[in-house]
Amino acid sequence: MPEAGSLGTPRVASPLSTSGRIAAARGQFPWTVIGVMAMAFTMAFYAWKWLVDGEPFGAALILIPLIILFTAPALVRAARNEHSFDLAGLMLVALAVRFAFACYRYFHAYDAVVYHIHGIRLASSYRALDFGADPQAQIPGTGGMRVIAGIIHVLVNDDYFASYLVMGWLAFWGCWFLYKAAVLAVPDLRRYRYARLIFLWPSLAYWLTSLGKDSWMMFTIGIASLGAARVFRRETGGYTLLLIGLFLGSFVRPHLCLVALLAFAVALTFGRIHNSQQRLTPGSVAKVAALVILLAFATVLVARTEKFLGTGDFSASLESAQENSEQGGSAFHAPDPLSPFGYPQALVTVLFRPLPFEASGLEQLLTAAEGIFLIVLSIASYKGLASILRRIRTQPYVTYSAMYVLLWAAIFGIISNFGILERQRSTMLPFYFVLLCLPAFSRADSSPREWGMRSSA
Repeated sequence: MPEAGSLGTPRVASPLSTSGRIAAARGQFPWTVIGVMAMAFTMAFYAWKWLVDGEPFGAALILIPLIILFTAPALVRAARNEHSFDLAGLMLVALAVRFAFACYRYFHAYDAVVYHIHGIRLASSYRALDFGADPQAQIPGTGGMRVIAGIIHVLVNDDYFASYLVMGWLAFWGCWFLYKAAVLAVPDLRRYRYARLIFLWPSLAYWLTSLGKDSWMMFTIGIASLGAARVFRRETGGYTLLLIGLFLGSFVRPHLCLVALLAFAVALTFGRIHNSQQRLTPGSVAKVAALVILLAFATVLVARTEKFLGTGDFSASLESAQENSEQGGSAFHAPDPLSPFGYPQALVTVLFRPLPFEASGLEQLLTAAEGIFLIVLSIASYKGLASILRRIRTQPYVTYSAMYVLLWAAIFGIISNFGILERQRSTMLPFYFVLLCLPAFSRADSSPREWGMRSSA
């Protein structure tokens, strides 16, 4: 589909309303109508909590309309480019859901309080142009997140709840980048299913709406993944976006960036080079050069990961992380993901556990219900999952997504606490969702002509 052109502010509302009318006329689900109603209800709720209950939610009445205004170009683009379903309305619903979850997270987030305290202190220094203020924690890691919190607090004038809305918005953009990457690099992707999963999956909306590392990592991994998709499609700016996303994310969780980089390197290595004459070309030389550069960057990420985990040996770092997570009421005995028999168990654990009989408390019961639904969805998507190996050469983004999930399980499978695992798997699920949205493979999919196609979304 043709790309949407630039629009002035007075025309922003028209495509959205048009999208809703088109959806209703075609019998599509009216996401725009639901999104507008949900956003209005959210605004009314925060106004009531602020004026009647005296809760510190007044910033939401100003910030939410501003966020919608700055998100409007993406909504307009979605409305113009996607005609098979109401993508713009679905995105509006996703924003409203995140804004609603922000209230609950405000009263139930613990690390965010610490980030808020240090964010206020660092923001004061940043306003005075003192950018060397000590975050009083290690960078990469918690110290990096405190620096980000300081920057956010400069923007929101130290308002705690406003920082939740901004971080939830950044995570939303990460989901949008991941959606764009998937539909760009996998032309036969089931776009409607993927959009509903990545924008409306409850745990993604819940865990990614607070002042914390997970929201930031979703934003940065989304940037990197869009860059990877552009590289696979031979479009400009791909390597720039990839390196920017990984660089920004490495200040908080370098091990997650290492997973993304290794997955990209594998996909780039095995992806098809369209060279019918079977000779050395500038494109193949550039591919080898890119792998060399990425290998050098990987050594930096490994060093940052070892520093982040607190030892000088990567395997020892993983063992230390496992010991640190084996505490609290949500602790369990995790399998060894580095052993041949333990890895399949770890993969099942990171994807589907806790199971209902393992859950304790409301949050874990809801997560267990998600896990059961994900198991059912995985079984129903067996034809698409079975096509992964046949797509390795023609669709490197599928390889990238599969490798991301497999590598993520190898590293995070050591976590022995359901509470920690529930939160951190939010940055892995979007890649597993790609695999669940693949249709059955046909011989036509393997044709090089497929690479000349552009997704309609």
